[in-house]
Amino acid sequence: MATIRGGDIEQLLINGREFDSVAEANVTYRLGGWKNESSPTGNGGMHTKRTRKLGGFDSLPLSVDSENKDLEYIQDLIDDGEPVTISMTKADGITYSGDLTIEGDLDANTGDGQVEVSALGPTFEQI
Repeated sequence: MATIRGGDIEQLLINGREFDSVAEANVTYRLGGWKNESSPTGNGGMHTKRTRKLGGFDSLPLSVDSENKDLEYIQDLIDDGEPVTISMTKADGITYSGDLTIEGDLDANTGDGQVEVSALGPTFEQI
């Protein structure tokens, strides 16, 4: 029996409000935690620098419903500047969630009726 490892995002909730994600989107997501950067030392050893990294996702395309004022809702959250609970359920049924801040420009496209949203926070984890 095959195991689902990829596919569409089934549900996206931003601060409790559901948004329609675009089918066949390839969204990059990451867990919060640590990242390591290593470099060699002069005597052949290794020097590792450990820094925290934020969790969240990049460039998740959403279908914009102008009658529902989707853009205005998200822009209000950006203007507020506070983290909001965002959860993303993937095609395999696994949900990731965290208190994230929406980042970057909110530029909607008239041609395809979509907007890309990115959000980051200290944790974005499987629930």
